[in-house]
Amino acid sequence: MNTFFYSIILSGVLLAGGISAAFAQMVQKSAENPVPAPALDTVKTTFADGKLARVYTVLKGTEIREGLSVSYHPNGKVAVEAPYANGVLNGVLRTYFENGNLWQTIGYKDGDEEGVSMTYFENGKKKKKETYKEGVLFGAVEEYSTEGKLQRRIPYENGQVHGMAKIFDEKGAVVEEMSFDHGLRQGPYRRYKKGLMILEAKFEQNRCVENCNF
Repeated sequence: MNTFFYSIILSGVLLAGGISAAFAQMVQKSAENPVPAPALDTVKTTFADGKLARVYTVLKGTEIREGLSVSYHPNGKVAVEAPYANGVLNGVLRTYFENGNLWQTIGYKDGDEEGVSMTYFENGKKKKKETYKEGVLFGAVEEYSTEGKLQRRIPYENGQVHGMAKIFDEKGAVVEEMSFDHGLRQGPYRRYKKGLMILEAKFEQNRCVENCNF
C-alpha cells in the first residue's frame, strides 16, 4: 500500500479512538517491512505417457509442502487441489470428477478437518453435507438424493450421533425419527405415513423398552 495513503488511514483510525498509537506504529512498520515469502522448489510428476500428473511446491531444499498442490486426471482435467502450509493441509481441499465437475470440498485447519465439507454427485447435485470441528463431526450430517432432495439428517456432537435423527421421503416428509444421546438410542422412535404417526416406541440406553414389536 502507498505509504502516504496508509498514514492517512492510520491517522483516521487513531482520531476515532480505534487503536493505540503504539499498535498503529507497529502495524505501519510491518507494512513497510513485510516478511519475505519463503523460498520454494517446484515438483512435477507425470503419467507414463508424459502428461502432467501432479505439480506442487515445497520449502526450498526440503520435502515439506507449501502452497497449492494440483493433481490431474489422465484426460488433463484437474483432479485435486490441495492447499498446504508447512507440510499440512490448511484451507479448502477440492476434488473433481473426470468431467470437471466438483466432487468434494473439505475444509482443513492445521491438518484437521474444520468447517463445512460438501460431497456432490457427478451431475452437480449435492450428495452430503458435513460439519467438522477440530477433525470431529459436529453438527448435522445431511444426505441427499441424486435429484438433490434431502433424505437424511443426522445430528452429531463430538463425533457421536446426538439429538433427533430423521429420514425423509421423496416429498420431504418425515418417515422415521429416532432420538440419540451421545451415540446411544435414547427416547422416542417414530414412524410416519402420509404425515400421520403409525408407530411410536421408546428406547433407553440403546434398548427398546416400549412398543417393541416392529
